[in-house]
Amino acid sequence: MVKNKASSNAYRTLRTNIEYNSKYPNVHSICLASANKGSGTTTIACNLAITFVANHSKVLLIDCNINKPTINKYFSIDNALGLSDMLLNQDYSNYYRYCTNFKDDHSNNLLYVMGTGRKVKNTLDLLSSRYFQEFMETMKDQFDFIVVDCPSIEDSNDVIPVGHIVDGTILVVSLPETEKNNAKKALQQLNRNGVNVIGTVLNGNPQLDRVD
Repeated sequence: MVKNKASSNAYRTLRTNIEYNSKYPNVHSICLASANKGSGTTTIACNLAITFVANHSKVLLIDCNINKPTINKYFSIDNALGLSDMLLNQDYSNYYRYCTNFKDDHSNNLLYVMGTGRKVKNTLDLLSSRYFQEFMETMKDQFDFIVVDCPSIEDSNDVIPVGHIVDGTILVVSLPETEKNNAKKALQQLNRNGVNVIGTVLNGNPQLDRVD
């Protein structure tokens, strides 16, 4: 599903940097966010999840951009039922009902994609709730790796509670969309709020395909 060979190589390199990072070992769940909207975060999250499923039997991709969903468009899946519905129903054990799964092209490994579901008035409250924390802890026992796509810091602070639950957060920077000063402020905001930022990705490489 990754668009071309150059893109595949770039995402495999990113996966390897995450899996074998000596400074941040044992990372099995990550979230991605950007300083500004339109930085290609969703594209990177989707392709990175696809790349992880080549090495892991069960990978979960979650769209936490609840009021501006995009992952459902990338995979052409129904978004009527998803994360917000499962959290509000506290239906963690039946998580698979809220996902669409895809089989890896070269193995029996499965990628589970969970869309956002219904829109909610206050996404920050929902993602800061014990329901989301309980859900993520349950999913960590069910999946080998979890990738979470978050809205930009320009749009909301939703990445902060998510960043406290996953093992690490990656800040996506795209030139020229993200000015250097904005990226610096975003990184400072994440650090100030106790989010474990394990690295940044510069999405200005023409070899990386951008969909959003």
